[in-house]
Amino acid sequence: MISQILNIAWKEFLQIRRDRFLIIFLILAPTLQLILISHNTARGLSDIAVAALDQDQTALSHEFIQELDATQEMVVRFWPQTHQQLRDLLDSDKVQVGIVIPAGFERRFNSPMEAPAQIQALVDGSNILVGGNGDPVISGVLGRLIAWHVQEPPGLDVGGVQVYSRALFNPSYNIQWFIIPSTLAFITYQVALVLAATGFVREKETGTLEQLMITPIRRLELIIGKSIPPILLSVLNFLLLMAVQTWGYHIPIRGDFIQLLLLAILAIVAIVGLGTVISILTQNQQQAVLLVFLIAILEVTISGYMLPVENMPWLMRGFAQISALQHFMTASLAIIFRGADFSMILPQILALLAIIFSASVIAWRAFNRYIA
Repeated sequence: MISQILNIAWKEFLQIRRDRFLIIFLILAPTLQLILISHNTARGLSDIAVAALDQDQTALSHEFIQELDATQEMVVRFWPQTHQQLRDLLDSDKVQVGIVIPAGFERRFNSPMEAPAQIQALVDGSNILVGGNGDPVISGVLGRLIAWHVQEPPGLDVGGVQVYSRALFNPSYNIQWFIIPSTLAFITYQVALVLAATGFVREKETGTLEQLMITPIRRLELIIGKSIPPILLSVLNFLLLMAVQTWGYHIPIRGDFIQLLLLAILAIVAIVGLGTVISILTQNQQQAVLLVFLIAILEVTISGYMLPVENMPWLMRGFAQISALQHFMTASLAIIFRGADFSMILPQILALLAIIFSASVIAWRAFNRYIA
């Protein structure tokens, strides 16, 4: 009995050794995932985009902004002149933190007889990582300013600086509001990719692809026909998940749901295009599924699911620009939390259209070369 078990186990090892694709997956995928995730998470948050509305226009307010810009965590990129300009920058996701320095900041800072100086911090609460790191950085910079400029007389409390922080889009920093919509986008991505990636390869394994090729069906009709079921099933899955998110977890949708649905359909078409390419290039369902998991590992790392894309190394930020999941996740979160319209997510829409076009061209050429 033991001998038979050992023989079967040895046979399985031999089969695994012959499958070069599986060996590459077993070695490359875990190693790559560990390297990418550890590299990203070890960096910590950096270069968080900040807009500073300086209504005081004094040497001290300029020094505070310069010190904030000098930190590793934040970079001041915009200097709006009005509250509306600042809010527009936050709504369009051009910045994640807004600083308001009111008039009289320096006077109150240097006068122990007046009320403490005040600063308002508007933090993007839709990203828990940014929201949790914004306030400590601002408080740290103010602490250094106080240590440099204030000589506190014995027995006198000068009051310091009061920071009024407000979390936009997610006032209570509810982590579910950040995790669940992102996970919904990732699950939709996985479902669409797996369904599309097993389409043609299943026909190869059952031997029915040759029969389809000798029918009057044109090649383009065959590719489109094989893509429709994954698209429809993925859209149905998206609607089901949205129902759970909205009614099960009470996460509001501040934007137009029809726009969100159209965005999801566009992203699903792009993902199905990628899955179709995988299905054409692989030889069996095992290879297709393993390749899907390998791509999913990469997508988790570069899509912003675990860490903001802006905080990644420049090479990974470049890869993120060709990630359908990254564009889908960014645009869907903008619609859900900030009520974004199509003009505000136009870069993501154009990127998804480019991915659809590229995947269609690659799928067509691969089909003609490897199948037809």
